[in-house]
Amino acid sequence: MTMFTNGFSTLQMPKDFEPVKAKDEFTELYLVNTKIPMSIKFSTTPTLVGLPEIRADIEKNLENNDRINLIASDFLPINDDIYYMIVSSFSDGENGVRRNEFLYVEDNNLYLFEFTYPYADRELDDFYLNIIRSLKISVPKYIVENGEYRINHE
Repeated sequence: MTMFTNGFSTLQMPKDFEPVKAKDEFTELYLVNTKIPMSIKFSTTPTLVGLPEIRADIEKNLENNDRINLIASDFLPINDDIYYMIVSSFSDGENGVRRNEFLYVEDNNLYLFEFTYPYADRELDDFYLNIIRSLKISVPKYIVENGEYRINHE
């Protein structure tokens, strides 16, 4: 088992996934498995709002997007924490893609797991949960004060 760590958080990386260079500053880990095919993205962003506000904003944005189909949206206990889970699908006309997202807020940091793959498979539930359950937060990555954020160098 391979572990990922960035000094702020640690999590288990699944077997047969390869890291890909992240395209934005908030993505901590981006993995792909071309055999399945599936991608996993883990990101951390600063936030001043909690999961209820995040849920309302996401659902509002999805209502205005005809290309994305909302499958499920609910709060979910994982370990001793409450996550917001959203499952959606979209199509480019030829291929359908499913995305399962799990969001968690602690100390003004939003932790997001995003699993994207081209089919619906309930067999993957344990796969997702095992990765999410492996998350250990050492210290918050971002300090949010006075409407601004900075990286925690403590």
